Amino acid sequence: MDLSQDLQELVEQWCRHQAEGTGPGSTYTIGPKMFYWDELSVAPGWKAGGWPSWGVTDPIPQFCPACGTRMDPLLTIASTEWDNNKRSWIPYEDQAHTEPSGACLDPADPAMIRIADNYNLQLYVCPESADHPHTELVQ
Repeated sequence: MDLSQDLQELVEQWCRHQAEGTGPGSTYTIGPKMFYWDELSVAPGWKAGGWPSWGVTDPIPQFCPACGTRMDPLLTIASTEWDNNKRSWIPYEDQAHTEPSGACLDPADPAMIRIADNYNLQLYVCPESADHPHTELVQ
């Protein structure tokens, strides 16, 4: 949703082409836009910086309450590291261990932290001054 309209159209054309190779019955043959969303767009899990994921709402720019500057993503605290249905984001070494075991109740949730109803807590920082207050958003 943060992409320009032209870039969104290019990504959609590319996704249509990629979805053709997913095989009959794939959800991507029905909705090729979801290929980009699920498999490529924004890495899930805890992260510093990067791009925030959107899902509960459309993108909401965060502005510094002290100076009005658009804020940058600082930290995402996620309820899970990956979604078992979207395997491209599961680290290679963890792909064989995606089911709960005695060692960990849910391998996608090693920190066992829940934000609201399984959402992400995003913290934003002002690029103009570290002394300005941060903002937060649950998505």
